[in-house]
Amino acid sequence: MHRHGRSDRASALWGLALRCLVVSGARKAWLFGLFAVVTLLAGCGGSSYTKGDFVARADAICTSTLGQTRALAPPSSTSQPGGALAVYLGQLVPLVQSEANQLRALKRPSDGARDSATLTAYYKALSQIVANYRQLEAAAKRGDTQTVTDVEATLRASPIAALAASYGLQTCGTPGSTTA
Repeated sequence: MHRHGRSDRASALWGLALRCLVVSGARKAWLFGLFAVVTLLAGCGGSSYTKGDFVARADAICTSTLGQTRALAPPSSTSQPGGALAVYLGQLVPLVQSEANQLRALKRPSDGARDSATLTAYYKALSQIVANYRQLEAAAKRGDTQTVTDVEATLRASPIAALAASYGLQTCGTPGSTTA
């Protein structure tokens, strides 16, 4: 009898499970929609995006921009602002701005407080680099040798390469890249 009681209980549970699986069209559509939303959210999930993903995407952006800047014909000298330097910077500044925009558009990974602070400092330095390049371009167009010299010194003293390397960025932190 006890065995028969378990069998009746198992049959009842099995029957309930089957009834739950056989649902009306509206309920089936609702469940399918719920499943689709859950699947979509799981696919976009925050924790699946890692620091490594961010670094790979950022370095790809910097590699692309570096290739574009190396294709530009650099001026033979920066000691004579105007002409060639102004033309070169007129081509370079939009590339630097685009790179900065693309880097800022990347989703930030959920990482530790130290990494987050380093990335925030990197973005702040990146904004300063863009501003410096704009200032350098304006000075070159005016033929302002002193400002060109001062801004070049500011660019060389920027902490951006160290911040990029500290975060784990390879190309973005390479001296000679557009932002370092």
